[in-house]
Amino acid sequence: MVRLQAKAFFSTLFFILLCACARADFPSGPVSIVVPYSASGATDVLARNLAKVWSEHWKKPVVVINRTGADGMIGSQYVKGLPADGHTILMQVNQALFWPVTIPSADIDLLRDFYLVSKLQQNPMVFGVHINSPDQTFSGFIERCRQAQTPCSFGAATRHGEIMARQIIEKAQLLQAVVIPYKGTAPMMIDALGGHVSMGMPSLSAAMPHIRSNTFRALAIGATERLSTLANVPTLLEQGLEMTAMTWYGLMVRAGTPKPAVDVIVQAIAIASKDPQVLKTMHQEGATPLFSSPESFAREAKEEFALVTPLLKKYLLGAELNTQPLK
Repeated sequence: MVRLQAKAFFSTLFFILLCACARADFPSGPVSIVVPYSASGATDVLARNLAKVWSEHWKKPVVVINRTGADGMIGSQYVKGLPADGHTILMQVNQALFWPVTIPSADIDLLRDFYLVSKLQQNPMVFGVHINSPDQTFSGFIERCRQAQTPCSFGAATRHGEIMARQIIEKAQLLQAVVIPYKGTAPMMIDALGGHVSMGMPSLSAAMPHIRSNTFRALAIGATERLSTLANVPTLLEQGLEMTAMTWYGLMVRAGTPKPAVDVIVQAIAIASKDPQVLKTMHQEGATPLFSSPESFAREAKEEFALVTPLLKKYLLGAELNTQPLK
């Protein structure tokens, strides 16, 4: 009996020491943050701010890799194919959460293939028009679309944007309106700023530079309440539409990554959450800092998937009417 107890004690002690060593050894080399979207975008800026903080904290190189293509899938597949050791970290946004429904052939499931570490920030979708548009309010835009002989168009940069546009069209009874899906925010904003689509729907981070330069007029936001940065812009809820539209930016590692490595990354995120430059950039882009725990991130992601999947099936997979080709 004593021998068994001693064996159990030393086994436990060995496990504790092993975890401690793994924790102390991480990172054992350079760390990469893979951003599957273009440089200078909101995800890229956030990743580079984190990389700077972590490099100073870990005394190890932390580099940002922009592996773009296929609306974020190429970078995600790249990380999925690498060792689950925590040295390669993926930054993604919530549109990727729905790939099992929207693009099942991609064989990427964030909830299955990755361990969600932290939801860093979120910002609302903005519903706006080019500055020379006659529309001054969201309700005015809707009324003009109802009366227009030429169908109004909604530019959507993501599948989430397509859902929002289709819901607005349905709830506002814009029977002839069309949804134009784009391969990313940049081409959608080019057309929105040029007046080639009636309404653009970027994230607030993407919209803010154009709002500040007075080239894009925000008519509504998808937040639950008004933002201090856009105090005069009402929410969709205020417009009588029971809808919200938020984009989150999160960090994740390969499923199976050792917990000690994840714990070190969580600690590094906590340090970044107090960094003045990280917070300043978030504020400038109109983002709300979150820096959630892995547990809350996973729980909220599962809840969001369950909530949005029926909408995807209803508005995107059930019928593709009133949709223009990808631009």
